[in-house]
Amino acid sequence: MFIALVVFSSYLTFKDLRTHRIANKSLLLGLFGFAALSCIQGSSIHPKSLLISALVAPIFLKFRLGAGDVKLLFLLSTFFLPSSLVALLKFLTALSAISTLLIFLHTVGGRSLRSEIAFAPAICGAVIWCAK
Repeated sequence: MFIALVVFSSYLTFKDLRTHRIANKSLLLGLFGFAALSCIQGSSIHPKSLLISALVAPIFLKFRLGAGDVKLLFLLSTFFLPSSLVALLKFLTALSAISTLLIFLHTVGGRSLRSEIAFAPAICGAVIWCAK
């Protein structure tokens, strides 16, 4: 399951950095793939994590996070983030660190902070960090 997460995250990171879009087809493919792997391996899913993600989604959307990023967070939190305080703090720490790095690289690259910044790499990286 971890290898599937890394491969899926790598693909979405590449697509988001290149196009600043996360296609619904990719998310559905990930949903069906992770659900099938979860059934085959007997891995648990985390509906409480999905609920927590759904509760913070309006905050993310208010700060202009893309809908694809929010759906990606829903998908990955359901399969890979247990709903414990330790996991939440670990996820938020990794998300903050990777986001800061992405913003730094974005500005060093000569782009304005008002332009679109790919957030999928931060979400995927934080989930990988928590899933290892």
